[in-house]
Amino acid sequence: MRENSGRLWSLITSVLLGLTGAFLFFGGAQLLFLGGSWFYILAGGVMIGAAVSGFKNPKLAVRLYAGLLLVATIWSVAETGFNIWGLEVRLMTLVGLGAWLLLPGVWRSGSDWLTDKREVLGALAVSCLALLVSCFTSYSIDGTVPDDRMAAQGQPDPASDGVKDGDWSAYGRTVGGDRYSPLGQITRTNVTGLKRAWLTRTGDVQQVGEGTVAGPDQGHEFNLEVTPIKVDNTLYMCTPHSWVMALDAATGKVRWKFDPHPAMADLDKNVYLACRGVTYYHVPDEIQTDCRNRIYSPVADVRMVALNAETGKTCEDFGDHGYISLREYLGHVPHGFHFVTSPPLVAKNRLITGGWVFDNQANFEPSGAIRGFNATTGALEWAWDAGHTPETWKPGPDDVLTRDTPNAWGVYTADLNLGLVYLPTGNSPPDNWGGTRRPFDDATSSATIALDIETGERRWTYQTVHHDLWDMDIPSGPSMVDLPGPDGAMIPALVQSTKRGEFFVLDRRTGQPVPGYPVEERAVPTAGHAPDDRVSPTQPYPAAMPSLELPRVLWRRFLSDLSG
Repeated sequence: MRENSGRLWSLITSVLLGLTGAFLFFGGAQLLFLGGSWFYILAGGVMIGAAVSGFKNPKLAVRLYAGLLLVATIWSVAETGFNIWGLEVRLMTLVGLGAWLLLPGVWRSGSDWLTDKREVLGALAVSCLALLVSCFTSYSIDGTVPDDRMAAQGQPDPASDGVKDGDWSAYGRTVGGDRYSPLGQITRTNVTGLKRAWLTRTGDVQQVGEGTVAGPDQGHEFNLEVTPIKVDNTLYMCTPHSWVMALDAATGKVRWKFDPHPAMADLDKNVYLACRGVTYYHVPDEIQTDCRNRIYSPVADVRMVALNAETGKTCEDFGDHGYISLREYLGHVPHGFHFVTSPPLVAKNRLITGGWVFDNQANFEPSGAIRGFNATTGALEWAWDAGHTPETWKPGPDDVLTRDTPNAWGVYTADLNLGLVYLPTGNSPPDNWGGTRRPFDDATSSATIALDIETGERRWTYQTVHHDLWDMDIPSGPSMVDLPGPDGAMIPALVQSTKRGEFFVLDRRTGQPVPGYPVEERAVPTAGHAPDDRVSPTQPYPAAMPSLELPRVLWRRFLSDLSG
């Protein structure tokens, strides 16, 4: 009975290993043809060999797999170093299969379990040791890094603009998007002792069933996507139904709540209900207004509202009794094809915003133009329209901004000293086909674009993906940093993260790579594009920055997922 059971387990093992090996072999062959790694075709071949040997020579099968696991560990460490994330996707599946081979009934050739399993046991020990060591490196799974790699202490924040240490007054704390708090009360040693101080429910709910949205008095509470901001002792946030709320930061008590009553016809299943944040602004003292400290928030029916930060009442001198419409100058906007989910950037008395355009639906979709409004009155000051001549202009009542241009739907950042706002752009719709894109679409898509805050004039453009066919648009604005140049002088720089998993370090004055952080144009595969389209023969790769993009082609993504 035990012998029959062992044969069954060995048969299951050979079949499992054979199927896995075939997938790796044929996928690895295609990857190798595209210029990728040789390792996967080798691993697949060895697995197939071990699977076949398992039927008649189980000792050879165990040795083959043990050798594969040992080579895979050496290769993985050589390629990624002791990086837990790099080793995890390369080794965990192989380690799991190796652990399976330790089962007493699998591929036995003698009566002594240790004699049968010692090779794979040794290989497993080496692999697990590499994984264990990687957990204590600077890329540790617990997120800690050495002190000398932390943000420089005592250095002036290039984008702080007087933000108090205890405040988080913009989406990234400052308009420069540094996303770093100078507070030091919470440390590595006490963070595990944190406890929840309070819990507040928004009351914003949705009805479950057939995708319909309910009013605020029925259904289930939404999951929030919002990043609250903090000014003095108040938190400000918004909810999916565009409510704006002010909470006591110490107790969570609701100080005020404002409902802009978005048109309910616009809030059906075709509209992505989300509000990612609000914007705080102190109108300069030299400007006359009865609403000095303001909260600006997008409304789901394509409006923007300005509220008094202390009372939650609308700022009557902004637009039409506190509101401006963002449908103006867009021509025909099909239901659900344009709305705003991200907070606007407000600086130098300009409210700057773009919008979300419904992806992959049609050509001739609404414009992705960026508009700058007077932050006090709501009047349009400028529009940056990549398809218009000149690019920056002020449309009249009957003008329509160029349709189908790349949009900038995420959060923007700015350098107030340079007077520049940095836009992370998407690509011209439809996202995954570029056969009808115009030269100005290709030139401004998936890029960081610097505009003058007050005038809207374009100062520079840096593109992170050429002729983007993969929806690799940039979802968030860059972070401002100051870096030492070759002569020791500080260079005002920015770091732009991307969906590609790459980090571009640029001089924020010019848009050129900072010395010491070069970018290389590397050849990429161009086969397989759709009819009447093309693929760019090269793409930019930062040569001196770490990359989070492990799979560079589709097959490698599949194979890495298998290994993870």
